Amino acid sequence: MRYRSTRGGVRGVSFVEAVMMGLGPDRGLLVPESIPTVSASTLARWKGLAFDELAFEVISLYVDREEISAEELRELVRGAYATFRSKDVTPVVELDRSRVHLLELFHGPTFAFKDVALQFLGRLFELILKKKGGEDHLTILGATSGDTGSSAIEGVRGRDSVECFILYPQNRTSKIQEAQMATVEDPNVHAIALAGAEFDDCQKIVKALFADAQFRDRNALGAVNSINWARIVAQIVYYFYAAFRLEAPPAFSVPTGNFGDVLAGWYATRMGCPCSGLLVATNANDILARFFASGTYERPAAGAVPTLAPSMDICVSSNFERFVFHCSGDDADVCARLMADFENAGSFIAPEPLHVRARAYMRAASVDRDGILRTIRDVHESAGYVLDPHTACGVKAALDLKDDLPSDAPIVCLACAHHAKFPDAVRQAVGDDHFAKIPPEPKLQTLLDLPFRNTVLANSATAVKDFIDATMARRRANKKLNKI
Repeated sequence: MRYRSTRGGVRGVSFVEAVMMGLGPDRGLLVPESIPTVSASTLARWKGLAFDELAFEVISLYVDREEISAEELRELVRGAYATFRSKDVTPVVELDRSRVHLLELFHGPTFAFKDVALQFLGRLFELILKKKGGEDHLTILGATSGDTGSSAIEGVRGRDSVECFILYPQNRTSKIQEAQMATVEDPNVHAIALAGAEFDDCQKIVKALFADAQFRDRNALGAVNSINWARIVAQIVYYFYAAFRLEAPPAFSVPTGNFGDVLAGWYATRMGCPCSGLLVATNANDILARFFASGTYERPAAGAVPTLAPSMDICVSSNFERFVFHCSGDDADVCARLMADFENAGSFIAPEPLHVRARAYMRAASVDRDGILRTIRDVHESAGYVLDPHTACGVKAALDLKDDLPSDAPIVCLACAHHAKFPDAVRQAVGDDHFAKIPPEPKLQTLLDLPFRNTVLANSATAVKDFIDATMARRRANKKLNKI
């Protein structure tokens, strides 16, 4: 398997090269040159596999055996998913008898779906560095709207060969999301709050620093955001896993911000995963819902609106570029032109064939504040199940769009995070009396009592660059002293 850039600047890249590159030198995203298809007999064989065994089979299709052996890959996935609290890793539970199921993705160390990919990616980075002789180091740089940061940190904390810098918008995550990042004591972890920033500002700075070749090479940057292909391929697995647990091909409703999760579902369907449809669920930051309705991809001038689902408070969905590339017929010239229009003018209008193809693959709906609160309350009253606000977006969108689906199709809503990460939203939804009866999650609650060791910086690429350079200079100096 080889990889190419969505903008045409590079191709013939190996899996390890794609993982370590993160972003292409032309600022495009790496995608497989072809999408493998899975035969009916292989699907039948996969159906009975445990999650880690299925992960090995799926990821193997995208990995060069000369770079990572079968045994090395098996060890990676075993280690990654041994950290999960559920033996099923991502169990499917029936929400009610009206076709709706939940794919629980929050049983990892940080109680969010990002753990599925980042527990794998952290170990993958370590293996790659080890195979290079163990002397190399990697500087992880990522942006988070809430959950990626803590999951990335958990995947690499305490690793001598990795330094981790996570940018997040100050005062725009939940208190527990921030505490999961800012209370980590490992010296290789740096949680950076950008003053006055939105997530899109953080993401823009990360892309700018990856585009700075001298800075990137000087600090050996590695990406943990879903611009990194390894994030996507690891998430493909649970679409197959969920589909195998239902009697009919399900539709998947995916709470969506940066588009990586639903994109993984799209790759799964292209490979042959049984599926009756993909539903994109957004909050009030509805750039994606507007695109599917109109064909215009336009960033709002006012920026992101703060919502009860902060991990989806995003105006620029990075992974959408991969989808645009594929919907253009894998035409890098078309993709590069559209992304240049977006970067220069803040919008692009999709050619009609591209928009038609996109709508054939997915449907979208946006969910407002009242819809989130009402869905959490209704599900709690009817099923005794507590949704987090992001999952509530997925459930509400599924109910709004179910008439577009085959009448016998089960609906699987991706449950992206544990409700205990968002207690304020849950309390508003169910009321104080009902909230008091919901058991807390002790591992999360105790974080709020720990001291913070985050760094607050100005919302600028220069400030972040200077901080990373200074930190890495001290790291290199200390490493030399330790060798004396």
